[in-house]
Amino acid sequence: MTELEAARQRIATLEEELAVLARQLAALTRQVFGRRSEQTPPPVPGQLDLNLETESVEELPAPPAPPDKPKGGSRKGRKVRAALLPDHLPVEETVLIHPQAAADPGNWREIDREVSERLERIPGKLVILRVVRPVLVRKDQPFAAPVTAPAPPQFLPGSFFGPQLMVDLVLEKSLYALPLYRQAKALEWESGVKTSPATLCQTLARIAREVEPVVQSMADGLWRAPCVQFDLTPVRCLSREHAGGSFLGQWRPMADIDSRQAARRVSRQANQMWVAAVPGGDVLYTWDPSKAASVAEGIIPPWFKGILQTDGGPEVLCFLKGGKGRLKPPPDILRAACWAHVRRKFFEGAKAGCPLCARLLKIINVLYRIEGRAREIGLPPEERTLLRQRRARRVVAGLRRRIERTLAAERPKSAVGQACTYALGQWSGLVTYLDHGVVEIDNNSVENAIRPCALGKKNWLFIGDVKAGPRTAIFYSLIGSCLRRGLNPRAYLHWLFTRIAAEGTHAPHTLNPAAYAAITKPEPVAAQAA
Repeated sequence: MTELEAARQRIATLEEELAVLARQLAALTRQVFGRRSEQTPPPVPGQLDLNLETESVEELPAPPAPPDKPKGGSRKGRKVRAALLPDHLPVEETVLIHPQAAADPGNWREIDREVSERLERIPGKLVILRVVRPVLVRKDQPFAAPVTAPAPPQFLPGSFFGPQLMVDLVLEKSLYALPLYRQAKALEWESGVKTSPATLCQTLARIAREVEPVVQSMADGLWRAPCVQFDLTPVRCLSREHAGGSFLGQWRPMADIDSRQAARRVSRQANQMWVAAVPGGDVLYTWDPSKAASVAEGIIPPWFKGILQTDGGPEVLCFLKGGKGRLKPPPDILRAACWAHVRRKFFEGAKAGCPLCARLLKIINVLYRIEGRAREIGLPPEERTLLRQRRARRVVAGLRRRIERTLAAERPKSAVGQACTYALGQWSGLVTYLDHGVVEIDNNSVENAIRPCALGKKNWLFIGDVKAGPRTAIFYSLIGSCLRRGLNPRAYLHWLFTRIAAEGTHAPHTLNPAAYAAITKPEPVAAQAA
């Protein structure tokens, strides 16, 4: 090889590395300052999608038309505002009489009314619920044993707080991401009640112990579903023994670590919130100070026989392939991959200006439009399987051929090369959804369930103690399952605390959100997790 050829090869290598760094910088800039939406322009009406679909879209029945939403306006504002206010809210009416009519009401007649309505909030107030049980004795039997009315059942015997206040503590911490020290300050500012964050923390710990059997019963039902989605997210944990005050990895004293490489390996073992969810059903959080494959083995029961939908993360893939130290992979688990992660890599390449990524992205969008149309119509799993076999399979086959041709012609480190390599590496799991209507096209449902935890990390920053991780997972499981079922979490938690106080947890399967949804009509959710 001549010096000129070597120089040209070096220039090509440096240009490729520069392009990789430029894409990383663009992705980081977009992550910090830009929009994170991955929406693409809708297709041009009347055009077929890349000649991959030969059947007309009109074969499917038209979805039901959405109800007309009133639009605001200067003259129709009052009617629109009145339509947005629910009927169950109490109304405090104030009638204002003109001074002239008030001075001589007999000579005035009402011919119409001008009504204006506003939504107002009355700050909550704290009250002391005092229960008095007189000790009585019969007058004619003064030496007989006295009698006293039985004490009402309590959710936490001897607790200083009532059930509604305990519901507020759980919701403000786990749903609204309000740290306990802020809740303690709010109680002091609003009502003058001084309580320490430690007292609130101990109360939450007692609540978690009482409702833990309910979450365990939810886990038994969740893993009996035919398809379960699985994901995880890191959570920082507080530790006074750590030099930085908190740690993200499974921390050990530096004296126990022999080398710098071992220290880096330990730091990568991050605290994780493992999340399992059934589409349209419950969600189950599990906290563990490690992200090893053995943790997934402890979460997923050995009797689980179904489809596990995950992204391309190495933790669950290691478990599915047998894991370190295991003889063979679980035989009755079929993996389904996530098309959203594949689509995201082509989307990022298209944003960076790669025309090949944009071309392949359009093909993936065809698959999503098929799924969106089936979701609008509300097809059951059996019919959704037939639809995918008839329309989506040929699109997937055409996408595979184009990816292989593109990968043979492009550099592996280019944007389209990396996206195609990732897609082919996940291909066996990507085609699973074509044959199983119970499987979603992507793992976005369980990722949306992680959002409350991600929002909380921006407010409470870290879990206060290693032992507090499981308690946090318990509350996220209950509240997240309520939100996914359209239940009001405040009403459910109050019902749960009342039932446990009266009956205990002898039948926990009758106390979960699914049981509550079966006996009551879902109430409007006051707030959804972002």
